[in-house]
Amino acid sequence: MSLNNEKTACAKVGGFSVGEKIFAQVTFNLSVFIAAYSLWLVRPIFAVAYLVYALGSFTLLMRYTICARCPHLFQAGDCLFLPASLARKIVASDRSGPLGFAEKTLLIGAFAGTFLPPIFWLSSPLLFGGYVLMAGGCILGLLLHFCRHCHNMICPLNRRFSGR
Repeated sequence: MSLNNEKTACAKVGGFSVGEKIFAQVTFNLSVFIAAYSLWLVRPIFAVAYLVYALGSFTLLMRYTICARCPHLFQAGDCLFLPASLARKIVASDRSGPLGFAEKTLLIGAFAGTFLPPIFWLSSPLLFGGYVLMAGGCILGLLLHFCRHCHNMICPLNRRFSGR
């Protein structure tokens, strides 16, 4: 798809609905909160380290990988997880081109490091169930809904243009 067609297609999308934003933000933020709380019960330093990792890795992810190439942010003026004005301040620039090895590693590391480790420290069935529901909802929401409608062609999770 050419850049002009991509800009036109993204303009037609008009960004994300309020419901989509609420779903994405609530499932992601609650999964991180439940994980941090669970880690806090085991060792507070684990919770602090987890929050630093989760916030740091997703800030780097936004700054240098997917969000830095997102037509939803730069052409439609919208962001799924943050107010667009804040996202534009975090993002390094309007980058282009495919992700390099380091950027793909950062992308995978941000998701894997945020969603996988807390599972081992979820100390009660209620925390485990809440975490699985929120983290699973976030991941499945991305893969089954958002990635199928996404206009970010370089994202390895994109399902709109890849036919997956």
